[in-house]
Amino acid sequence: MALLSKNPPAASWSRNEQLAYWINAYNAYTIRLILNYYPVKSIKEIGSSIQIPFVTTPWAAKFFSIGGEKMSLDNIEHGTLRKQYDDPRIHFALVCASMSCARLRNEAYTAARLDAQFDDQGRDFLNDPAKNSISPGKAQLSNYFGWYKSDWTSNGQSVAKWVNRYSKTKIDEQTPLTFLDYNWQLNEQ
Repeated sequence: MALLSKNPPAASWSRNEQLAYWINAYNAYTIRLILNYYPVKSIKEIGSSIQIPFVTTPWAAKFFSIGGEKMSLDNIEHGTLRKQYDDPRIHFALVCASMSCARLRNEAYTAARLDAQFDDQGRDFLNDPAKNSISPGKAQLSNYFGWYKSDWTSNGQSVAKWVNRYSKTKIDEQTPLTFLDYNWQLNEQ
């Protein structure tokens, strides 16, 4: 984390180098946040158990610095990744430390392998019955697809197209979509 903090992405870095950096930073600082308050049953307990003025969620707390700028997890996810890179696959890579979120890889994201890592995460996430239940006539999906629907439907895409890209079970555009309750219980695996 000290290296991440002292070495923010430069304008000369490739898009994939910057993306990998920000995903790795987000995941590292999420784990750091959990460890700062462990034991907790959920990351959401952190926001309610500590009193920080003007901070209502753990994602809004500015508890780390990158390049000398105080930052929050929201700054990385919404202010940088979603705003600047327009790639919904980040939702398969960002880890919120909860049972319903994407799994934490046992390797860092790298520019050279980023697309393959995203694709692996997409297959893993969409085919995990604890996160999605997909049949040809009905799809019960992670709330990622509801909360961030505009990410999945931009540029002529659709939720169904993203599901079909990674799921073993295919659906069509008319398949009814519902969203599963999100399990915020701490993923300690």
